[in-house]
Amino acid sequence: MIKNKWFLFLLICCNVFFTTVFAQKSSRKIDTTKGFDFFFNAGMYLGHKANANYYAGDPSRDPDPAERKYGDPNIWYVLNNPYRYNEIIYLIDERHSDIILDTAYFRLDDISGMRYNLAFSFGVGARYRFSESFALSFLFSQVRLTAEGVPTFEIKGTGTNTDVGEIKYLGMEDNYKMVGKERRNFFGVNASYLFETTIPYVFPFLELGVHLNSTKVISSEVIIEERSFSIINRYGEGTVYDPGISSTEIDPHLGGIGYGFIGGLGVRLAFNTWAAIEPVVQISAEKIHLSSYNQIRPNYNFMIRLVMGDKVFAKKQ
Repeated sequence: MIKNKWFLFLLICCNVFFTTVFAQKSSRKIDTTKGFDFFFNAGMYLGHKANANYYAGDPSRDPDPAERKYGDPNIWYVLNNPYRYNEIIYLIDERHSDIILDTAYFRLDDISGMRYNLAFSFGVGARYRFSESFALSFLFSQVRLTAEGVPTFEIKGTGTNTDVGEIKYLGMEDNYKMVGKERRNFFGVNASYLFETTIPYVFPFLELGVHLNSTKVISSEVIIEERSFSIINRYGEGTVYDPGISSTEIDPHLGGIGYGFIGGLGVRLAFNTWAAIEPVVQISAEKIHLSSYNQIRPNYNFMIRLVMGDKVFAKKQ
């Protein structure tokens, strides 16, 4: 009963708000002429953590192992390499005085917490005004993302402060990390509708659109004892890294083309008939081309657009 009363109260408040804001016409209307706007936008982008799991580099977690390529991040590319493994053991032996590794094993226990950090995004675009309320935008934007997680390793050996056969866990407290970096480009088309309000030069708007995205994997590494080890095979399928052999690195071309759908809302704060800023919040359902981690997931974009209309080029303002 109480919940129903609260729901009714919220419904009445929403009705009063929208009636007040949208039902009345502003004393100062937006530009009614057809023409172009040009804009630059910058803000923050948050990618979905499900795609970030690609950089965990654990084939046993792959949703569809059949889609895995030889160059996809794979932590076993490091741990199963005798040269890299011995280098890691040496680093641990050098930095941990409580472990003697004459009779020891070192193995992966778990990888947790993979997620994207909040990233800076920027873009440029052009918009054609069909009427005072409806416009169509064409835009390009780019964002560079960093995914991070924590690997945990088991190590067993003997030492002055370690019981014989004791298992020691190395991970978060030792600043071990899984780090992946990628670049996403977006080419989109958005349709927007502006509402007039009772407040001069303030125009809320809604927008819907579609885009193509292009993803490029830049790097994927595991950091152990402050040393970075690439978990991408850049020497060709079936090869094993050997520091004694000079090998040419090959770009495995990880990433590819995807698509998405965009919904957003914002407010146009117009300084005059040709200049404005637009705070915007967008939610996009994106299919990102990252091997088997390419399911459609929601991503979030918070940005501000700086808009300049074509009237700025006219002789008379």
